[in-house]
Amino acid sequence: MSRVISQTASSILCEPSRTYTSSSSEQLIEVLVDVPVSSSTSAEAQKLFTYQIPPELTVKPGDILSVPFGHQQLGAIAIRLVSHLPSGVSWQQLKAVEEVICPGFFPSNYWQLLQQVATEYQTPLIQVIRTALPPGLLGRSQRRIRLCTDVIPSHAEQFLHPAAAAVLQWLQTASSSDYTWQYLQRQVKGAKQGIRDLLKRGWIESYLEPPTPPRPKLKQAVTLTVDNFPSNLTPRQREVLEILRRRGGELWLEELLKTCNTSSSLIKALEQKNCIVIAQQEVLRREQGLQQEPDQPKVLTSHQAQALNTINNLSEYAQVLLHGVTGSGKTEVYLQAIAPILQRHQSALILVPEIGLTPQLTDRFRARFGKQVCVYHSGLSQGERYDTWRNMIRGNPQIIIGTRSAIFAPLPNLGLIILDEEHDSSFKQDQPMPCYHARKVAQWRAELENCPLILGSATPSIESWQQIKLKPQNYPKTGDKFYYLSLPERVQARPLPP
Repeated sequence: MSRVISQTASSILCEPSRTYTSSSSEQLIEVLVDVPVSSSTSAEAQKLFTYQIPPELTVKPGDILSVPFGHQQLGAIAIRLVSHLPSGVSWQQLKAVEEVICPGFFPSNYWQLLQQVATEYQTPLIQVIRTALPPGLLGRSQRRIRLCTDVIPSHAEQFLHPAAAAVLQWLQTASSSDYTWQYLQRQVKGAKQGIRDLLKRGWIESYLEPPTPPRPKLKQAVTLTVDNFPSNLTPRQREVLEILRRRGGELWLEELLKTCNTSSSLIKALEQKNCIVIAQQEVLRREQGLQQEPDQPKVLTSHQAQALNTINNLSEYAQVLLHGVTGSGKTEVYLQAIAPILQRHQSALILVPEIGLTPQLTDRFRARFGKQVCVYHSGLSQGERYDTWRNMIRGNPQIIIGTRSAIFAPLPNLGLIILDEEHDSSFKQDQPMPCYHARKVAQWRAELENCPLILGSATPSIESWQQIKLKPQNYPKTGDKFYYLSLPERVQARPLPP
């Protein structure tokens, strides 16, 4: 473990590995290191570490790095560039970033948002970061090198530096084309420079392997294996097989037991008679809900159409208060406002105050947009949250529906943010720190992403309503960044309940 130079500073500097003679605002980076958390290292795991950026590397916030840490080579996330060292610390006491493994792994504005939350709510940045990232992401990881055989030309070694040629030859002749960074350092002299050369050419790739690769979620599935049923079946056994056949010949064991109202012993008897096979199959760890019948856009009322037209004409940051009485069709406005967002290959983020409200809204959206809709909240398992989070950063157009913590969802191309029931007090986190309000954080994020923010409610919050009252009577007008849209009537002019 690296010796801590300063215990009082929020940034920690490691022991020296090389000497530096100059400095600039672009030469220091604070990173979050995958420190193995134990009773002896818990303090270090809660802090940021400062490293020198070598002249040959370009490091930006959001990059995944490989850094020396004690006698280890660990993965790290670049958090922010800094220009000054803590008092009493010299440049000679710094270690340098080893390599950029994945440039631009996080959205460019992501860390700026986290810094703003930390500053506004007086919370250490590392604590905000750990709130934003899913459980399990910051476990101890190791760097691996993989050969890209498809892009390597013939006689490639003739064009390489001797160290790069040695690494390439070793990978091509080894039993596997995928090894840890540390192992290659031991096997090939000068591997460090050779690996860097091959990475620039794109002939190898570098990646971080999770500390314990997430285990696949498995469920027992029952598969029908015969077309003609044996004559020695009981009537009840034959009935179960008929149901299985009508359902496509395969069902989850749990679903089959429930559907047939039978026992596991009867299912095992069918397996012994070679009528079925019971085997475990992987279940993707994304909450998919029940399959929904496809839904088509509804005909809008005049007020809905006017609101939708205003929203669709917004091409940059603006706040929209969508004030609609219960049953006025706010959700349909959301749906039709998101459709062009997806067509532009952007994503949308929808926040709801409670987990209990998520399924109802999710079903509506999945009926319209299918598998492009994902949920993200604390009610998911650790594996579901981890896998959904990793899917977000790929940048595919998608819709994320979640509770207040989903405001930190790392969608790299965000085109619209919606807070449904924006008045609800559940959007405010009281404990643990950071004690933030998701509505305020959503406003900051919309500004950073330069996208509209829609606040929907039948009973707007006092804060949102007051912003409307402070505007002139001819509001909205060109240049305003806050729009009030009213849906005063229920769909089909239905009367309000008593």
